Amino acid sequence: MRRLLATALLPYAQLRNTLSPGLRVLMYHRVAHLAAYDQLTVSPARFAQQMQELSSHNVVSLEDGLRAIQAGPLRKPLFAVTFDDGYLDNLTEALPILQRYRIPATIFVTTQFCDQALSHPRYGSQPTERLHLNWDEVIALARSPGITIGSHTRTHPYLPTISDALAQQEIATSRSEIAVHLQQPVQYFCYPSGDLSPRELQLVRQAGYAAAVSVAPGVNRRDADLFQLKRTEITDRDDMSQFRLKIAGAFDPIHRLLHARRTRRFAQKHLKPSASFEATTL
Repeated sequence: MRRLLATALLPYAQLRNTLSPGLRVLMYHRVAHLAAYDQLTVSPARFAQQMQELSSHNVVSLEDGLRAIQAGPLRKPLFAVTFDDGYLDNLTEALPILQRYRIPATIFVTTQFCDQALSHPRYGSQPTERLHLNWDEVIALARSPGITIGSHTRTHPYLPTISDALAQQEIATSRSEIAVHLQQPVQYFCYPSGDLSPRELQLVRQAGYAAAVSVAPGVNRRDADLFQLKRTEITDRDDMSQFRLKIAGAFDPIHRLLHARRTRRFAQKHLKPSASFEATTL
């Protein structure tokens, strides 16, 4: 049903791209062979097909894409690729494909995952094989042409549910930890699970990041909030027809409705009126 609706919306999306092109940021997590479907994982074969298709479009680094939309109206749509969590397969599986098609990417790493002190709870607290990049591998990726490293906090918490002090540490300290390892500044942040409140927006700005990505769907134009950049999630169920619909923006209206429902539930559960943070100097 969603595919049929997206197909019907395709002419509108194509017209919108022609009249007001923007920067579409694609969201990936893992590139790996798994026995069962996992929403966060795309197989290497499917990822290669997607990158080959994407290479026929205007693909840029996140930095260049943000610079372009801030400079003025775009002539054509731009695309950027991002990965969350810092999985080992970003190096072993994704990087060779990215290099084959000369596609830049930003990889958001969680520092205690890189320390090998923690791993993503989705895959168990003690995975049978090493799940995440270590620091030597993060450094190697950072030195690879076209690869940018960003922060995804220290421990991957659900940020709106933790204290002000812990949230500040997760956001600011992760930036400094990565910078020490890479010996270069860290410009970009990714909110774990994509959920955020005004407090997180304020903390990310105060920590010195240039921009941050969310999971809100859609395309980013000149009026985009640089600290709530929209992204388009790609999964292993996206065959080439569906992938083309997604990068054209035909799924955007559907995904906006689903995201609005998810955001309402999040707000009802986690966001409570409070003046304490606004009055705090961090």
